[in-house]
Amino acid sequence: MIGRTRQGWRFKGKTPLWFTLLVGLLLTDSALHFGLLFTVSMWAQSSPDAIHSYRVPFRDGAIYFIQPWLGWYLGAWWISLGLLAFLTVLLVLNRGQLERES
Repeated sequence: MIGRTRQGWRFKGKTPLWFTLLVGLLLTDSALHFGLLFTVSMWAQSSPDAIHSYRVPFRDGAIYFIQPWLGWYLGAWWISLGLLAFLTVLLVLNRGQLERES
């Protein structure tokens, strides 16, 4: 691939703020979800109590208990899908502002 240029899409003018914000939200949400799930064994409890009542089972059989609001967030996979769908719709609606980069 020596000598080949990268092809893709770019905005004709300055990148719109909505694009930057949505991509930033998507990256932040993804990093937070993955970070919490990868480190849950370090900070979650292995038995429930009054505060940590939300059950988070893993495929390896381990079960951890966290606060209900955090459990709701970890189960809210639709947040990323919604942001991605919203970004896609905005890109389609604003496709006139995009150009092929070669």
